[in-house]
Amino acid sequence: MRKVLTITASEFLSAVHTKGFWIGILLMPLLFGGTLALQKVVDRQVDAKPRVIAVIDDTGQLVGPLTASSKAWNRGERDLGPVVKQGPTFLIENVTPSGRDRQAVRLELSDRVRREELFAFAELPAGLMAPDTTEKIRYYSSAPAYGELPNWLHRTVMKEVVKRRFLDADVSPIVVASLIRPLAIQELGLLDRIRDGSVRAAQTVDKVRTIGVPLTFMFVLFVIVMTTTPQLLNSVLEEKMSRISEVLLGSVTPFQLMLGKLLASTSVSAVLTLVYLAGAAYTARRWGYLDVIDPRMLAWFVLFLLLAVAIYGSLFIAIGSACSDLKDAQNLMTPAMMLIMIPALMWPAITRAPQSALSVGASLFPPATPFLMLLRLALEERPPVWQVALGVSLTVLTTILIVWAAGRIVRTGLLMQGKGVTFAELLRWVRA
Repeated sequence: MRKVLTITASEFLSAVHTKGFWIGILLMPLLFGGTLALQKVVDRQVDAKPRVIAVIDDTGQLVGPLTASSKAWNRGERDLGPVVKQGPTFLIENVTPSGRDRQAVRLELSDRVRREELFAFAELPAGLMAPDTTEKIRYYSSAPAYGELPNWLHRTVMKEVVKRRFLDADVSPIVVASLIRPLAIQELGLLDRIRDGSVRAAQTVDKVRTIGVPLTFMFVLFVIVMTTTPQLLNSVLEEKMSRISEVLLGSVTPFQLMLGKLLASTSVSAVLTLVYLAGAAYTARRWGYLDVIDPRMLAWFVLFLLLAVAIYGSLFIAIGSACSDLKDAQNLMTPAMMLIMIPALMWPAITRAPQSALSVGASLFPPATPFLMLLRLALEERPPVWQVALGVSLTVLTTILIVWAAGRIVRTGLLMQGKGVTFAELLRWVRA
């Protein structure tokens, strides 16, 4: 055990004494905070560029309301919201074909869009006003990613068409608007009975508490695992290529070497955990969400962190010891990285339906269990105890199996030089 601790201390100190380690610790929060700050700066930027749209109104009834609506929009009067003093301005140009070939008119307007005299042009077919129409508004633009103008055009035309349909049917649009006024929904939690026998009223659902906090737990775990475990592959591969591993194996067994590196990686993960959780606690306190940090969730976080580091750390050690150069290691890393990406692909489905068969099955898949079971535990709709126990048990058994297999691969692979390895050979080494 003394040799294992010596290896652990050496690997840990060599990791934390580098500038890259501390830069990496500071870089992730800075990038995250910088992204939020950049988003706020971008939101404050004023998009005041006038956008001119030419309209061919074959109905003869819509270009006037469109012009009036564009003037109201430019004054900041939106559909139902408050007055907005900032934003793009829309200008309507009425185009009358006057018997000219329609295709020639479209080509002329397209050339004007290319010369940036227009931003877009639209056609309003004559049959657009009929209740049973199959006609569509035709919108032409060289900037299909810009959606605010076509969305405004569609809403305005639709509102005017519906209004005129009601008038033609001798129905007051004002009465209809009052009858179809939308209802608001307030999402509440469940009532609860407290110790003195009184009933605690239901609280309004806070999306930050219900979704943001669980995702933060999983994201922090994901960042720590991705930051620490791939370094084990580089460490083992570097020692193998420089023949240092041959010297080390003269003093320790392959299992002791691997265990020492795993413990060092776990120690580095613990340092990262303390830093990130302290930052998260400070941020939560500033925003008034410190009460959502449950000590039980911190205990689950530590448990799943240890399991994730053990699974992926031993996997990367096995890959590093089996390869002779970086190219071979990159080929074998692809399956391991695909396993890590499973939680990143599955979390939206799990947050929507944490008790569905898909969510249960994905959270019981051992390589993804540390991330997805932690996510489910942090959600309001927590998994039953048997699922948590089964997930932890399967993950522990899988961890033991991977550590055992990695030890077999390390025993043979560390001394292999100058030869690429296949998955079939890895299985032979495990069974040997």
